[in-house]
This record gives sequence, C-alpha cells and structure tokens, in this order.
Amino acid sequence: MLKTMRKATASSDEFSRILAALRAGIDPARLTRELAAQYPRAAGFARRLVDSASARLWLDDGAPIADVLTMLEVRHRFELSPANARAYAVEILWAVQHEDFGHSTQSIQPAKETRYAAA
Repeated sequence: MLKTMRKATASSDEFSRILAALRAGIDPARLTRELAAQYPRAAGFARRLVDSASARLWLDDGAPIADVLTMLEVRHRFELSPANARAYAVEILWAVQHEDFGHSTQSIQPAKETRYAAA
C-alpha cells in the first residue's frame, strides 16, 4: 500500500510566528533547520517559508527589490548555482508580491467567450 504524502502547508499563524522570530533576530538558517525538523519530508518547504518571510519583512521595511533579490541569492550561493540562485530568488519575490496571507482568496474565473463572436 502506498502512503500518501501529506502536503506541507503553512497557516497564517505559522507565517506570523516566523515573521516575529525573524524580527526578534533569530538566525534564518536556524529557523529553517527548526522548521525542517517539523516537516522532515519537506525541507525545501521550510527553506521557502523562511525565505518568503524574510523577503516580506524586508519589503515591508522599505528595502528595494534589488536588495531583497541580492539577499536571497547570497543566502543560497553555496547551495545553488548562480543561475539557479537567481531563479529561486525571483520566484520567491514573485510569490511574496502576489501572496495574500490571512485573507480568503476567491478564484477569478475567465470570462466566457461569446458563442457567435465575429473575429
């Protein structure tokens, strides 16, 4: 029998707790290790969660996007190639700019095309 892997998700409370820990000066690497212990099969999830919280914190404090991008790249410079570090940082920034923690999101349905529209 195959085990179904539980999808790792973060509640807004957990995200708020991580933001508070980062504001208090907890080392992001230490916080990532603690989260990875909670989600042993999803270490990448822990890394993404802490990086997202760090980026959110920096952006909320008024840091330029280029600085946040550099911070994320430098944080993973020994784990990833330069191109992959840049792609990862851009992905995190995009996700942070488009996330909406604590609010219910409604999906936007595409408008239906008129049946007999003339092209």
